[in-house]
Amino acid sequence: MRTVKILLALFAAVVVFNSCNKEYEAPTITWEPDKMSQLVEMSDESSLNQALTVTFTAEAGIKDIKIWRNTWLNGVASPTVAIVDGPAISAYEGLTSYEYAFATNHTLEDFQGGVMKIVYEFEVTDQSEEAQTTTKEYTFFAWETQAVTFVIKDAADTEITDAKVTLGTESKTAAPYVFYVEDGTYDYTVEKEGYATVTGQVVVNDAAVEETVTLQANLLADWSEKILIAHPSQLGYATYADTRVETASNDVIGVEYKQNNTAGTAAIIVPTANCTGFVVIANDAAYTTSDDLEAAYTAGTAVTQLELGFTYHAPKAYAEKNFIAKVGNEYVWVKYVDGHVAPSATSDGYSGNTLAFQYKK
Repeated sequence: MRTVKILLALFAAVVVFNSCNKEYEAPTITWEPDKMSQLVEMSDESSLNQALTVTFTAEAGIKDIKIWRNTWLNGVASPTVAIVDGPAISAYEGLTSYEYAFATNHTLEDFQGGVMKIVYEFEVTDQSEEAQTTTKEYTFFAWETQAVTFVIKDAADTEITDAKVTLGTESKTAAPYVFYVEDGTYDYTVEKEGYATVTGQVVVNDAAVEETVTLQANLLADWSEKILIAHPSQLGYATYADTRVETASNDVIGVEYKQNNTAGTAAIIVPTANCTGFVVIANDAAYTTSDDLEAAYTAGTAVTQLELGFTYHAPKAYAEKNFIAKVGNEYVWVKYVDGHVAPSATSDGYSGNTLAFQYKK
């Protein structure tokens, strides 16, 4: 019996010894999506960041988790810096498995000034006597890029912040107009309503570039085709040069045929919906830009009705009249070019009271 007790004691000691010296599997790190790196494309903001669902496992229990960030500048690693927003030790200590949601928050600036890659190193240490440690890396690769900044101004040197700027294939519609590109030569276009479009090139060669572009007010287009309106009571039969006229107003030039007129005249009024008023200008005015039209309108006296003369049945029987109409936020140069008064049926292609205009803006 004593021999048996001695053997049992020895067996128990062996069991205790073996349990104190158990060999644990090394910790593991896995994540989803299951990839190790990605290429950063400056024209694709979705490539700047990544969200990972990281699972840390340790058979002996998790002792510590660290996440490090290394920025490689011109091929040389920066001093390693710990990520401060990693998981708290109280969330995982002693667990054999812990899942952590990790997400980067890069901006384009993080990949400037010679940055070649940013490496995130995940590290987990277990509670075994050996304190086994496992690491795994996720890498953002970036080609070296430079910042190209556009400053857009008007002729008065006032900065414009709502133009559309296109560099290469990338466009921005509001300031700041900053693009990040590799070295090379790039075409650009600057567009804004009311201004002439500007095109040019920038050369990027191992340094940031600032390009100042001055926009000039848009040159006025050529005179339009004729716009026709007819007296509102005659829309069922009004004809101009064999063309039926089926409207008494036009929103493009902001005019409407007045229902009641003084004998021997035709009057136009502003449609209340879209036109503020008319300012009469000289027939030989020589405006060239939209800014010219705005200045002339502002300097003049706006009215809401204009009398236009014409003669019965006489082709081209009119007194030309030029005026600027403020239509919405635009200034339109309108020219009254023709007016006819005719019976309901004629042989020369004209019937009813019709007016013809041209415009440019």
